[in-house]
Amino acid sequence: METLAATWTPGAMADPGIVERWATLFADDVVLVEPESLPHGGVHRGLDAFRAVQAGMRAHWDQRIEGAEYWRCAEDLYALRIVIRWTARATGRSVVLPMIDMIRIRGGQIVEIEAFVHDTAALLDTLS
Repeated sequence: METLAATWTPGAMADPGIVERWATLFADDVVLVEPESLPHGGVHRGLDAFRAVQAGMRAHWDQRIEGAEYWRCAEDLYALRIVIRWTARATGRSVVLPMIDMIRIRGGQIVEIEAFVHDTAALLDTLS
C-alpha cells in the first residue's frame, strides 16, 4: 500500500502513465467493481479491463486528487478514502467527492478493488 500511496499526488490521475504504474501492483486477474450507475460502472476483470475503465473515466472527467488516506482493516484488506475533484470535460462542471475503495491484496499484489463513490448522482450531474 505504501507504494500505491506514494502515487496519490494531486495531478496523478491526469497522467495516463499512472495507470501503467498502478498496473504493476495488480494481479493479472484483478477485479475492479465500480458503481453500476456510472458510465464506467460494473464488474471489470483483468488488467486490460482496468486500463479501459481508467481511460473511460479520463474521457469523461479531469480528476484531481485533493486528499487520500488509508487504513488496514484486515490482513489482506485496506480501506482507502480518497477525495477527488471531478471536472466534466464536456461541460466544465465539477464536484468534489470522497470515495472509499476497499482494496484486497494477496501475495503482494492487488487482487480486488471495490469502489464506493459518495454521491454518484452529483457526479453524473456534472456531465449534463
